[in-house]
This record gives sequence, structure tokens and C-alpha cells, in this order.
Amino acid sequence: MGEFLKSMPNLLKQIVPFLFAGIALVAFAFGVVLLAYLFLFGAIVGLVLFLIALIRAKFFPTKNIMTEQKKSGRIIDSDDWKRK
Repeated sequence: MGEFLKSMPNLLKQIVPFLFAGIALVAFAFGVVLLAYLFLFGAIVGLVLFLIALIRAKFFPTKNIMTEQKKSGRIIDSDDWKRK
């Protein structure tokens, strides 16, 4: 039993890197899954907003359609007309 306790620190020194690698692997997998859910949720929200805008444009068109009016007159594009 005494020899087992003496070899315990060596065993821990050998296991710790594997434990950290396992924790890092689980954290990476969790991050990938979380990111995938965020992308999926963002796509669903974007699709719902797009459908709302599409239905709104279809059933409630804008009424204030402005036509471009041509303005008559001259355009003075310099400062030569100002007094010095």
C-alpha cells in the first residue's frame, strides 16, 4: 500500500494532460453545437422577419409613390457670380 501512494503523484502527472485534453475536446464540441444552434435560431428569426415584410408589402402596399418632377431653371456650379 505504501508503494502505491508513492507512485500516485507520477500517475497524476501522466493523467493530467489527458484530462485537460478531454476537457478541451468537450468544450470545443459544446462550442460547435452552441454555435450551430445560434446560426439555426438566427436563420429562423431572419426567415420570420422576411416573411412578415413580404406579407406586409403584398397586402399593405405603400400609397405615397412619388414621381420625380423635372425642375426648370439654371444650375450655377461656380462661385463666379459672388462679389469679391
